[in-house]
Amino acid sequence: MSYKALYRYNSSEPGTLCFEEGDRFTLLDGSADPNWWQVADVHGHVGFVPHNYIEEIKDHKLDDVISSIDRAIEFVHLSATQKGGTFTHEQRKTLQKLIEHRQTVLKNQSASADSPVKKQAPTRSKSRSSGKHRSAPPPPIRASDTQTTSKSPPPSSTQPETESNPPNDRLSSPVLNNDTERQPSATHAEPTSPLRSPSSESVPGKLGQDLLELVRINTGLSYAKCTTALNAVFSHVRESVPSVAGTMDKILQSLQQTANASVSDGKLSLEGSMDKERLEVIFAELTDCKNDSQQRSWALHEDEAVISEYLEELTTILSDANPDVCKAVIYRDNYEVINSLVLYYQMEHRTSLRLLLLKAFGVLCGLESLILSQLLSSVLLVELARDMQADARSLQKLCFSSLVATMLLSSGQPLPYTHYDQLNEEFVSFLLNNIEDPPPEDESEQIPDLFVNLVLAFNLHFTVDPVRMFEYEPKPPNSLLKILCDIFASADTSSLFYTNDMNVLIDIIIRQLTDRCPGDKLRTEYLSLIHSILKMPVYWEHKHRLADLKRTLEKIAKEQEAESKPDKQILMDIRKECKFNFTITF
Repeated sequence: MSYKALYRYNSSEPGTLCFEEGDRFTLLDGSADPNWWQVADVHGHVGFVPHNYIEEIKDHKLDDVISSIDRAIEFVHLSATQKGGTFTHEQRKTLQKLIEHRQTVLKNQSASADSPVKKQAPTRSKSRSSGKHRSAPPPPIRASDTQTTSKSPPPSSTQPETESNPPNDRLSSPVLNNDTERQPSATHAEPTSPLRSPSSESVPGKLGQDLLELVRINTGLSYAKCTTALNAVFSHVRESVPSVAGTMDKILQSLQQTANASVSDGKLSLEGSMDKERLEVIFAELTDCKNDSQQRSWALHEDEAVISEYLEELTTILSDANPDVCKAVIYRDNYEVINSLVLYYQMEHRTSLRLLLLKAFGVLCGLESLILSQLLSSVLLVELARDMQADARSLQKLCFSSLVATMLLSSGQPLPYTHYDQLNEEFVSFLLNNIEDPPPEDESEQIPDLFVNLVLAFNLHFTVDPVRMFEYEPKPPNSLLKILCDIFASADTSSLFYTNDMNVLIDIIIRQLTDRCPGDKLRTEYLSLIHSILKMPVYWEHKHRLADLKRTLEKIAKEQEAESKPDKQILMDIRKECKFNFTITF
């Protein structure tokens, strides 16, 4: 949500923001104190402001909101860079709130701009509408003074309560339940047992989760395969033994509920999860490696096997476990484990361990878009680019680094400004040179393919969205079409195309324009591409399939559908700039 200042405000209180009338803010948290809201201004400064000094901007444009958030993110990065490149806990917390807010705005862009906001926006006093200048409320109580009064206790402080009290209930309540349930059933046990329908048997609510955990522990199968196996077994039993069909249905229903449950909605418990426990142990051990001062100065080679084992297990769990369990562990403490893993990668120079870390980063990228955003905001991408140029002879590491860098760039999110210090012209030249002349060790020619993908992803970061490697929203455009449009936008770069290659490209474009329907976004992109080609003098030297192209464009120009309007606008530009003579029907 975006807000603007109604009045000028100055304060010497720590944690508050000073501002001028008309300044704009992005709301980060309005629930901790009803009088003071935590906001970020356009310069990335975060602090508390009196709620009665600001008002919500009702008719804000989506692009303005996104730009404001991006500026705030950029200034947080700049602030961290000026202090050695390490984020403080408060900066990480702020950065995460900004990233989550950006994701929420993008997801809700097609919905009403007010409805989801008004449900969450803190209520404010109506007396502000009178226009009178009210004095600011007292500053908020800081967390260091008293944590319990200003905000709810952190999970770590409440956990002992929830873990210490329930055991008494668990010890006592089953006894009462057994007494009440067994007594009536004992008197009828013999006459009713042979006749009772199995469908009347009760199934524990957590049976599905317990079964999945049991099978996963004993077989080592992935969570997805365990789910498939259990569903197949109980479905077969239900069909083969009709007398137990009712019970099987309840078990299958419990499995389905477990598959649809998540930790965030409270329907999936982490208690007793082997994967959760192992992840916590592994992340703790890797954090110790990062913090080990001896590791920073020289490598203890006798520990390489132990660390390798931890990293291999980490990759296996992230790939095979319930994704919701993995995300719940990673989300804790504002992605502290992710930041520790990135810092450890920076400090670890042994190639074998770096390769295992790169595998783990690759799996993390595919786990959740928010995790990918967190990695992109870190120094990982910069470190990958630096390492690729510094150690280009390590072929396997070069391939892995290129792939992970492409994954990070595939999100299409704006890069921190400081990343471009490393992702510069020299880096792009390095990629292009290796595409043209790959290393001698690359006998299978993997490097050109991987580097082409990386160039496509990096190039698309200068516009809307890059290579689509994950099914995250919003859906990006076609990366190849985008780079082709960029090439033909300039006479210098369009001359790099051989004539035969251009002719083949035009054949493909004509086929795509012929086959695609009105409203197809790809058809619009192909029209933009042919527009760029037709503006180049090199095409008019040969006029390849000019008659076929003209017939195809005329057919689109005469379409009556409303969805064709964007395409017809491009055709008008073609007719005007390229002197094509055809009738356009609107």
